[in-house]
Amino acid sequence: MFKKSILGVAVLAFFPAFAGCVSGPTPDNMARNTMQTAPADLQLACASAATAKFGADHANALPVSSSAVEGGKYQIIVEAKGQRSTCLIDTAGTVHSLEKISA
Repeated sequence: MFKKSILGVAVLAFFPAFAGCVSGPTPDNMARNTMQTAPADLQLACASAATAKFGADHANALPVSSSAVEGGKYQIIVEAKGQRSTCLIDTAGTVHSLEKISA
């Protein structure tokens, strides 16, 4: 009887360790990999455009997110001087729009 209770306690003690051994999705099935982000040079071009338009210095204008949109363009969110703006840029590096995002 004593051996059975020790065995039961041992099984219960190791159960949480085995419960964490569940495999997650493969990298090709993860949500963050399903969206195409803008190349780094286009993100930097939008950050540079934001510094020119909104008067921030280059060290304070940072791209915080990007995604591909229709027509071979990218939408990039840039933060400069505590204000976020949205930049629409094509693959050639031409900025089509740069507008502040209202809070």
